[in-house]
Amino acid sequence: MPWIKRNLLFVVGLAVAVALLGFGIFFYLLGNRVTSIAVDEELNSKNVEYTGLVDSKPAPSQENITEAKAQQKNLAAFKDTLRTQFAVLPAPDSLDDAGFKNLLDRTIDALGKQADRNGVRIPKLTENSRYAFTFDTQIKQLEFSQKSLKPLTAQLLDVQDICRALFESKVHTLEAIRRTPVSTNDITPTGNYIAKKISTNSMTGAAVFPYEVTFQCFSAELANVLAAFANAETLYVIKSVNIERGSIEAAGAGVGAASMGGMNSVLANRYGLAGRGVPQPAAGPRPGEAVLDDKPLKVTLNIEVIKMPAVAPAPAGKKG
Repeated sequence: MPWIKRNLLFVVGLAVAVALLGFGIFFYLLGNRVTSIAVDEELNSKNVEYTGLVDSKPAPSQENITEAKAQQKNLAAFKDTLRTQFAVLPAPDSLDDAGFKNLLDRTIDALGKQADRNGVRIPKLTENSRYAFTFDTQIKQLEFSQKSLKPLTAQLLDVQDICRALFESKVHTLEAIRRTPVSTNDITPTGNYIAKKISTNSMTGAAVFPYEVTFQCFSAELANVLAAFANAETLYVIKSVNIERGSIEAAGAGVGAASMGGMNSVLANRYGLAGRGVPQPAAGPRPGEAVLDDKPLKVTLNIEVIKMPAVAPAPAGKKG
């Protein structure tokens, strides 16, 4: 006791230290206990998941794993065969702003001339302007983002092929083409764009480009258009066909003249009758004679173009 009295401060400090050490050990053990419980719960969860996998059908046996790898190889081979059936996305890695601008100008000019040769009316904004086939914004641009060059090039080639099918089928009037906007610059005119987006199939990697095209024709020209899409090398999916009554003016101003013994020069050129005399129509059908009364049609096609990505080059030094 006398020693404790003489060293009271030391004894009190020692007692406080022991108490703090006890509290520290307690909280340490408590923290480890909480961690241990969390680990046990996670372990139990993994055990339940493992048990579910083992009991599932098919179970992840070595045989099934081998079969899954074989199916992956079959899927890769199937994707390779698809490339021969689908168009391939262009890869304009070396196409710069000037190259795309040159391609755009040449394509629009060629489409305009092709429409004239086939007697197809196309929209005309003003007397001195030409129809840009939905690329009104791009034809005025001098610089393009590298990210937008690839989809823009793909859309330009699609529009070229779609218009070529329409022009060679000799539709009477191309009223509008609408495509998916690619960049923030694709805003005006709003009639050039649709609300759909370019989508990609997660399994095959195929890209789907939606379009909407409106034109006027007769039933024979519509049949030619559908046949052209069906026989094209590019895979076209016709999602919907909307047909309304068209107008005589859009189908050709010479229709009325032809009924009176004359023919519009555009229609004459189209059917190879330029410079020839058109015979006068007969007085009328005889009793019992079948008469075909074909009306002009206004057709709106919703089209999807499916394209496969280009094959990635094999790493250097690796065969196959």
